[in-house]
Amino acid sequence: MTDLAITPDHRLLATVMGSDAYSVSVRLQDEPAHGEPLLSSVCTCPVGASGCKHAVAVVAEYLDRLGRSETTPMADADDRRWADLAREAARDDDWTSDADSGQAPTDRRVAHGESKDFQPQLRAKSHEQLVDLISLLADQSDDVREEVQGRLILGQGDASRLIAQARKELRRVTGLEAWRNNWTGEGQIPSYTKLQRLLKRLMDLGLADAVVELGEELLERGLTQIETSNDEGETAADLGRCMPIVFGALARSSLSTEQRLLYAIDACLRDDLDIVGDAAGAVVNAEHRPEDWSAVADQLFRRLANAATKQRASADDHDIGLDGFHRNYERDRLTSWLGTALEHAARGDEALSLYKKEARITGSYERLVRRLNQRGQDDEVRRWAGEGIAKTARSLPGIAMNLAGQLCDLARKRDQWDTVAAHVAHAFFERPSRELFQELMIAADKAGCQKAVCEFATQFLETGIAPVRSAALRSERRRDNSEGHWPLPTPEYLMLLRRRREERPKPPHPHFGVLIEMAIADKRPDDALRWYEQYRSDKTASRLHGIGWDVSGIPDRVAEAVGPSHPDRAVEIYREQIDQHLVHASVRAYEAVASYLRQMRPMMNTLNRGEEWSQLLQQIGERYKNRPRFLQILDRLENRPIASTRRRR
Repeated sequence: MTDLAITPDHRLLATVMGSDAYSVSVRLQDEPAHGEPLLSSVCTCPVGASGCKHAVAVVAEYLDRLGRSETTPMADADDRRWADLAREAARDDDWTSDADSGQAPTDRRVAHGESKDFQPQLRAKSHEQLVDLISLLADQSDDVREEVQGRLILGQGDASRLIAQARKELRRVTGLEAWRNNWTGEGQIPSYTKLQRLLKRLMDLGLADAVVELGEELLERGLTQIETSNDEGETAADLGRCMPIVFGALARSSLSTEQRLLYAIDACLRDDLDIVGDAAGAVVNAEHRPEDWSAVADQLFRRLANAATKQRASADDHDIGLDGFHRNYERDRLTSWLGTALEHAARGDEALSLYKKEARITGSYERLVRRLNQRGQDDEVRRWAGEGIAKTARSLPGIAMNLAGQLCDLARKRDQWDTVAAHVAHAFFERPSRELFQELMIAADKAGCQKAVCEFATQFLETGIAPVRSAALRSERRRDNSEGHWPLPTPEYLMLLRRRREERPKPPHPHFGVLIEMAIADKRPDDALRWYEQYRSDKTASRLHGIGWDVSGIPDRVAEAVGPSHPDRAVEIYREQIDQHLVHASVRAYEAVASYLRQMRPMMNTLNRGEEWSQLLQQIGERYKNRPRFLQILDRLENRPIASTRRRR
């Protein structure tokens, strides 16, 4: 606490150091009216209104000065804290401000002449009476009680009791089992609220180092608790609310910058659940000298060397099981932080050398290629991405695909559209879609070979046979003299990716879904209907794709697209869909049947088959008369009155 002063209207004014520096004004009523608080205050802390712990701290300090017979100075009328309190008072109906006139703010009771000069009254009270007064305040508020206890303990020079209390609560709450039964609502979700309050208390008392020390144990025990918890993330979220307090203490601790950075990095390395989050980032992302980052990098280099020694001693270097993956994952996280430290320390070349070495150890080629891309080293990007694809195409295909994507971006940057089109073609042959076909046509047009590529891509959709294959399959096709000239280059790394797919071959089949989607989008109803008919007659295609089509609504889209030109065929498709949905007794199926009937009606009227539609509706109603909810939905199709509906039932 600093700058304690007393105002002309006998209020206490002070600045209290908590999570921030707060301005506080306090008035103590000796004989409060019924319903009025004994302690009235305004504070710029989040609590703001009467009763915050900072106001209690001001009163405790004032009483302490009285006990030592120290004089409290008078506050200046132009003290900057009046403006802070005036803004706070504007948010509280119990306060008004005279800040604009240069006078100290007063509450409404003071404005009406109800102010009490409590300083002489407090001085006149005996020691026992002051003790009773403080005890009364403590009984009214847990925060007040903790503030008084904390000040008494600190006054005795024994902060260890407060720290022990926080540690006890830490171990209690982290030792609880976190679980919830989502069916019954039963469970036990540990609450970190009290621990948060205790940590803030320690911070308010200037014990940042103690909070930092407790934070290490909290993170270790808390993460263990969350890993075995069975809730929906409530415990993790509650624990996460403690982290800003811990890392706020770290920023104000006596640790060196190097130690603070290592503390934050260790917390991130330990945290697989994103509990630390932005709290540690506030420390890491602050401005630090390159020398501090360099010291951190040297420490992480030593850790990496020790980890490598332990790994060689505990397992075979060629271990590719789960244990090996875990080691690579942990090593990658450590080396990523090491690279970050080297970059901040202006040791970028060392970071790049580290990434190159680690790529061949852990397969972390993506990180290396991204860094090379940032440095504009295009030749190195191609070399390392190619090597990475060759090393990971079989065992880590996701990494290989991402590396190929970075090579495609490089080709696009250099306007090498034939290579870009080759990449898009590879993706199209792997996962054909209308969107990829359009993207392929755009890239092939820029490469000057759209017509030829379009012919090959269309043939692929109709037959399922791709024009680009591995060397072994190309040789086989040459003997059949069946391979035409594919106009785009096929980089070797793309052949490596395709070879893995060809090692697990599936029988080729037409991609009717894509053909139908393209025909509908291009407003070619005849082609859409033709491909739909071929799909229905192709037993292989039906076996491969039939179930998914109904879910995706392809028949519905075909019927809608061909309705204007082929209403009779659209009616047949809707009729088939009705039969498929009638077997399901659910409101969703009822609504679908009603929708099909609604769309059929104008088409059948156009075909002079309106009476047939009415008969179909009647037949369905009679057949499923034991489904009252279904009948209600069908009644809406004819706008049947409610009374009529009841009579029919």
